[in-house]
Amino acid sequence: MATTALPPPPAAVAAGAGPTTQQLLDSLQQARTQKQQNEALRGIVLDNEALVVKLHGQYNTQKQKAEITRCHKKASELLVALESGLSFRHLRKLNVPQYLKECDQRLSGKDFIPAEQTANLTDLETSAQALKALKGCGCASEYYSSLIESGTRLMEKSLGLLKDSKLHSKQWAAVMEPVLVLLKDVMAIAPISDCLVEKEEEVHRMKFNVDECTQAQAKAIMEGEMQEAEALYYQKIKLQEVLGDLIKQKFAVLDGEEEGALTVPMRRVHETHSRANAEMAALLQDRERVRKECEEDLQRLSARLAQCRAEDLAQTTAFNDEKEKSNEYLRLNLARQEECWRQIEQLERELQKLSADRGEEVRRRVQAIERNERRRVDFENFVSFAENHESLLRLTISNCEIAEEVTDTVDEFISSACNTIERRMRETEKEMEKLRVDVHNEYFHAFREMYLTLGDLSYKKEKHLTEMQKKIEYETIQQEFCMETFNPKAKEHSQAKKQLTQRKAEMEDQLAQLRTRSQLYIEWFQPSEKALIEAGVEFTHPVDELVQINESRNNKLVEYHELMTAEEDPDEEYAAEMAEIERLRQLAAVESRTLARLTAGPNASTPKTPYGVSTSQASSAEKA
Repeated sequence: MATTALPPPPAAVAAGAGPTTQQLLDSLQQARTQKQQNEALRGIVLDNEALVVKLHGQYNTQKQKAEITRCHKKASELLVALESGLSFRHLRKLNVPQYLKECDQRLSGKDFIPAEQTANLTDLETSAQALKALKGCGCASEYYSSLIESGTRLMEKSLGLLKDSKLHSKQWAAVMEPVLVLLKDVMAIAPISDCLVEKEEEVHRMKFNVDECTQAQAKAIMEGEMQEAEALYYQKIKLQEVLGDLIKQKFAVLDGEEEGALTVPMRRVHETHSRANAEMAALLQDRERVRKECEEDLQRLSARLAQCRAEDLAQTTAFNDEKEKSNEYLRLNLARQEECWRQIEQLERELQKLSADRGEEVRRRVQAIERNERRRVDFENFVSFAENHESLLRLTISNCEIAEEVTDTVDEFISSACNTIERRMRETEKEMEKLRVDVHNEYFHAFREMYLTLGDLSYKKEKHLTEMQKKIEYETIQQEFCMETFNPKAKEHSQAKKQLTQRKAEMEDQLAQLRTRSQLYIEWFQPSEKALIEAGVEFTHPVDELVQINESRNNKLVEYHELMTAEEDPDEEYAAEMAEIERLRQLAAVESRTLARLTAGPNASTPKTPYGVSTSQASSAEKA
């Protein structure tokens, strides 16, 4: 009897994937059909055996023998048909969860990379194009050109690795995006020296004004215009103060530029590098975990598959042995039936018994065939699952290795980029420190010019104040002489003394203002002085330099005075002055006595002069 061809077994599904509703319905229908076919085959075999038993019960020996022989032949054909047509492929389902549990597969389904997935390089290609676009952009493009070239090569290497995989490049592109943004922003930062260009122009113009004022002052001094020279002194000091303020403004400009050109980029570099390292470490840790679990699952699956292959081989061998025994038994049974046909009359009951035994053996054989077919289908299902799952595990391991290499490559670029940017920031910091020292040095020279100019003016005013004090003392002496002699010129000397005293007070106020301003200049210079000392710049403090200049001036004046007075005897000059003063006093006394005598008359008592001398005595002295 011909058997109906059964449909092929379904393909093994991926681990963790569930069948659709239509697939479940189709599988159910196929199972029903296959069950009906199996029942039909089993019924045909068992019905034939029942017919054999029935025929054995009939008495017509020859006819029964021919019919039984035909049935035996048909039974052999039916057994072969049953063995080849019996199938449990739709009755024994491919139970993936059970197989995963039996093989101790621990990797989660979400960690598998599906075989139908393809590589997606769009995001990383976009990042590579963005990196190439940075070449030649910004003010510091030359400094970062080597970084961009090496980064482009690393991106091409990563793309080449990902091209042969089934990975998505989004995770690496997301890590690179903040680094590229930081690199673009840093490349757009202008050189630190550009921030002082405008202030340099202002300082240059102010230095030119100071030089013009200095030249005009020197010309006024040479021409003897001392008032104009003094006014130019004050004008020069104001210009130098403005120059010092402009130079100090450079520090504010540098401080403002430092925040945007150094502090913020450096902080962003550290934050971006730390975040990228953390993300890369997490990515590497996850890929290493998946690869390790895949390798462990693959080892357990291989061990379980080898065990199942050994068990299948043993069971197949046992079934074949049992089949051979069954065939041998059937052959012996037929032989004995022939013997029974020769002794049919005596052995009919035995023949019927043997026929019954044969029917029982056929039923047992059918059950054995069914068991073997179920086992064989289960084995084929498991082998199909193991092969597909092994392929999936090996594909996942391969993609994990590619992901690790790509991660290392991207991490290499990120580390290189961050280190290069940090090195650039260190160079910018050194350049800024050098600019600060240069500005402090420039302010030192401006402060020196201001302080020496102010010291020169203070020195001359002090000398002028000394000369005015001498004039005041001289006018005081002259006033006393005129008062002793009632000389009308005493008023002129008194007015001159008042004017000199008033001018002296004004001069002292000016000197006090100049000293205050000098102290203010010193306080302004203290930050630059500290910075220059810390930088190791050798210089002579303008205060010490002014002291040396004033000492040199005083020494020159002393030498000039000694040279002028070397030809005169100071003792003789002093004696001559004292003699002249005594003579003038005596003359004043005589004039006073004469005036008193003329106003009092001859009988008046003799008045006394302010020096205790009588007017008569003064008159005698006058005549003499």
